Amino acid sequence: MANIYKNSKKDLTTNTVTTLYTVPSNSRAIVKSLLVSDDSGSGSNITVDLFDGDPASANKFNLFKTKALTANETLQLLTEPLIM
Repeated sequence: MANIYKNSKKDLTTNTVTTLYTVPSNSRAIVKSLLVSDDSGSGSNITVDLFDGDPASANKFNLFKTKALTANETLQLLTEPLIM
């Protein structure tokens, strides 16, 4: 099986569930980096969840719950690969 590399980005401007990546069925994905930054200039709180299926009805697993970022801060959230 060939490796496929994907780079996904989102600029979050609302307080709603936003899908960054969906693993294709019968596949797996290895997330090597999860980089977040605050560009509001006033700090932000973020939550990162992993859903087993559609976010509206699936099991939810918290990866980062209410993670605080200071104004204009950038954080690398993963220290090890995440297999999905």
